[in-house]
Amino acid sequence: MIGNFTKGLFASVALLATVASASAQDKVSVAAISGYFAQGFGVSIVNGLNKAKDEFGIDLKLVDTGNRALDYEEQFANLAKDKQYDLIFVMGWELVDALTKASAAYPDQRFVFIDGVLDSPNMIYANFAEEQGSYIAGALAGMIADKGSAFPKMGDGKAIGFVGGRDIPVIRNFLGGYEQGAKAAAPDVKVNSVFAGTFDDPAKGSELAMALYGQGTDIVYNVAGPTGEGVMQASAAADKYSIGVDIDMCGTAPGNVLGSMLKRGDVAVYTLIKDEVEGRKVTPGTRTFDLASGGVEFKVCDDIASEIPADVTAKVDELKKGVIDGSIKIDRAK
Repeated sequence: MIGNFTKGLFASVALLATVASASAQDKVSVAAISGYFAQGFGVSIVNGLNKAKDEFGIDLKLVDTGNRALDYEEQFANLAKDKQYDLIFVMGWELVDALTKASAAYPDQRFVFIDGVLDSPNMIYANFAEEQGSYIAGALAGMIADKGSAFPKMGDGKAIGFVGGRDIPVIRNFLGGYEQGAKAAAPDVKVNSVFAGTFDDPAKGSELAMALYGQGTDIVYNVAGPTGEGVMQASAAADKYSIGVDIDMCGTAPGNVLGSMLKRGDVAVYTLIKDEVEGRKVTPGTRTFDLASGGVEFKVCDDIASEIPADVTAKVDELKKGVIDGSIKIDRAK
């Protein structure tokens, strides 16, 4: 009897060891690489990664590339060569060349490029319908501009503005949605747009925004990363309005920020990891996060909301419903 008990005990221990080993092998392992994890959209992505880590117990490694362009390929190789990560999330257009080479060199590694779609069919793309949130931003800004001086801090120039970072497709999507929203809600309002040519020059952003304000543009949409910090500062200096991007920027210039077009990087990365953890393997292709899924949204700042006329709010709500149900179509940049 004792012999049988001992054998049973050993069998149970062996079974537990096997289960533990299988669990360790099945545990999802994720890496993320960028030079912008401490700023704006990057903070949102880190929040989503950490939420997935807390809820699912994934292994997580964050790699800050810094500005060492010569090291990018080496950093990608270090992540991919040992095949230890199920998914490697990549954020930043400056990493595209190194990412493309790494994807070709390690074809079995699943890379997730965040915020854009490249030519490679082997990658996973976490894309955003930024044109949808920007459509709502343009509609709101356009209707306020159309009311002119009847609205606090507004002139009668009937113009809204846009400061983009680099002139690339994703930024053109923001601009296109903004223009289409303004035209739909306030067709007489003009949209003045400029590009800084960089995402890393707040002084340039401030200079461009001040120039737009000086031309009679009373609301400027910032889609320029760190360059856009200057746009927000300029709105306070000129006592005009700005619109933030990617994260809630209402606190950057209280009383001068109309709202923010939120691009929910946290929702995107959390959703993809959740799928992976729950056995829905994430495969190459494009996943688009939009208004309907909560991947993008427009948030009016609390200190401004009470001043927005009821007819404007009602129209914005109507347009948002139209975008979500598909009755309103928004063209994306080619």
